Amino acid sequence: MRVFLLFLPVALLGWLTVEGNAADPIAWLPAEINAVARINVAEIYQSPLARKEGWMKKATESFIQHESFIPPGTKQVFVGAELELSDNLKSLRKYSVIVPDAQLTLEKLSAFLPNGISTFAGKPSSQFGNDGYVVDAGDGSWLVSESSSRQIMSRWLKNGPMPGGNRLSPYLRSALSSQDNTAQLLLAIDLQDNFSATEIGEELKSTGWFSSESGAKSAAEVLETIKGITVAIAVDTERKGTATLDFGKDATVLKPVLEKLVAAVLNRVGASSEDVLGWKWNINGSRVTGTGAVSPGETREMLSLLEPPSITQAISASTSNNEPTGNDRMARTSLSYCKSVQVLLNDLRITLKKERDNHALHFERYARKIDDLPMLNVDSALLDFGAKVSGSLRYQAQTHRMGKIQAGTRQQQSAGAHNFGGSFGPFGGDWQQSVIGLRDGSIDAQENQGAKQVRFSEWKQIEDGLVSVRRSMTEKYQIEF
Repeated sequence: MRVFLLFLPVALLGWLTVEGNAADPIAWLPAEINAVARINVAEIYQSPLARKEGWMKKATESFIQHESFIPPGTKQVFVGAELELSDNLKSLRKYSVIVPDAQLTLEKLSAFLPNGISTFAGKPSSQFGNDGYVVDAGDGSWLVSESSSRQIMSRWLKNGPMPGGNRLSPYLRSALSSQDNTAQLLLAIDLQDNFSATEIGEELKSTGWFSSESGAKSAAEVLETIKGITVAIAVDTERKGTATLDFGKDATVLKPVLEKLVAAVLNRVGASSEDVLGWKWNINGSRVTGTGAVSPGETREMLSLLEPPSITQAISASTSNNEPTGNDRMARTSLSYCKSVQVLLNDLRITLKKERDNHALHFERYARKIDDLPMLNVDSALLDFGAKVSGSLRYQAQTHRMGKIQAGTRQQQSAGAHNFGGSFGPFGGDWQQSVIGLRDGSIDAQENQGAKQVRFSEWKQIEDGLVSVRRSMTEKYQIEF
């Protein structure tokens, strides 16, 4: 079995000898999406860093073990998501389009698809994972949903493609087609028509950032016109990132408070970190651009917004070479599950050290990522532990958010003035509560103390549980977990 697994990547890649392009993969993305990610998988695998760290091998093994549906021979992946901009960018629905090599078919992968190949609306298809579907659209694109239903997939297929991606908003089309956006990983979010200059101005006047009300008003008028944000990650010998904020008018008036505003905007879309905030930022007309290095954890954090297929786990993984020495399938898949949980928890620990980050949002995202880890052939004790961890993270998110709401209520009572609390701010509750800092720090400290105590207690139980489950799994399978 071990020899077969080592031979399989070579066998699969042997089928892929003819280049081919999908007619128009973005044509399949539905109109309701307001965020999109593009991952040029084949280009990434050719980079020096990918070769050094063995990303193709990791991704192939992930596919073999049913941890993701990114088979060898995948050229590109497009992920579109409908985000709720007023609710911490919660993903309401997600769509993925895979562009495989022309010689790769679902039939050739049938041995690795537990449910085999069936016909879906006259097209080859298969189920994978718990409730995932893949359908060969017949034009060089595979439609994929990791959590869906036959009804949703059927309607997606029947709607057909729209040439030129014309269902998408102008901002998303521009981000995908721009000749400047050549990075292998691209994330774009359409933020148009979501903010009010009046509400933004009221908040900005209370920050103390501006010497006059007119300065705050001018900045608010620019912020209201924001079109969107695009984050690009280029992989060569290292990972380098570029973030671009596009506005509808000249953004020069933002220069005096640029770093603070960038921190707030990036925090709002869940992409803030010490790495990103340390980048070099510039204003050129209506565009604000930042560039700098990106860490492996930051790659996962940025792309977790759309939660694209787990190709990103290989792309952003460490160089750990720990592998099981036995041939037992459950041992291998259980080890992979345990390592994935540890990687996600390590990422979250780093995030929690940054006071500027939207912690509740990250708690919820990482809880979902743990819930979405493949469960097939994973030891039940590990699955129980994973469920407890994700439940704990959601509980901490709720406690954190309730502390903010209670602090906001006390601030309102103390000020007896305009309501800046809850979710009524133009950028949502977490923008004004954790970024702009309009409130009395002592009230925040008092109300957040309970959340801190809960976090301390919950993380102690997570750490103790991880030690315990690693020990029991190591003893059971005689593999170092």
